[in-house]
Amino acid sequence: MGSYRTILFDLGNVLFCDPWETLLLTPGTGLADVHGWDRRAVTNTGQKLWGKYSIIKSSEAEYWEDFKSLLGVQISQSEIENASSRLLYPNPNATGILESAAATGARIGIASNNTSFWFSLQWELLNLQRFIDPNLVFVSHELGVEKSTPGEGILEIAKNYTDARETLFVDDRQGNLDRARSIGYQTLWYSLSDGSALPDLS
Repeated sequence: MGSYRTILFDLGNVLFCDPWETLLLTPGTGLADVHGWDRRAVTNTGQKLWGKYSIIKSSEAEYWEDFKSLLGVQISQSEIENASSRLLYPNPNATGILESAAATGARIGIASNNTSFWFSLQWELLNLQRFIDPNLVFVSHELGVEKSTPGEGILEIAKNYTDARETLFVDDRQGNLDRARSIGYQTLWYSLSDGSALPDLS
């Protein structure tokens, strides 16, 4: 791995669990299994809503009203809050990962497909203000595009604010890493759910 001055982290399944998948589809304890909802229908609904809410600013209340309408189910606000508190979690190694990134002297940022409400939760629970340069926050709900958007996506926008050749991008999806490399970034694969070794940022 070469030298770098900037490190950009993905959030879902890197520094934090993937929110909608964890909340809805965790076997046995996710909302789909607890309520006996059809998992395929829940998956399709979750994917559809992610495509909508990850590229706009919105409230969590709007998301859940849309979810209930599309799936044709009822769920209370208190149950949603309880499930979120019980199931959504930061990577237990996140602080150590961010501290090791900071120890390199690099500027640290975020490049994430995300919703405004789950990003806010992640920011708070990960205490990201300790580590993240506010000028290096590239999130889909603010930019209106995702990493996979044809043409100019998140990574292309981030390239306008960084030197890609001296930037390390950490993500769990190979397609995102391939795209990042194609436009000049250094890349590192890391996945929370796959139990991969902690990223070597030295």
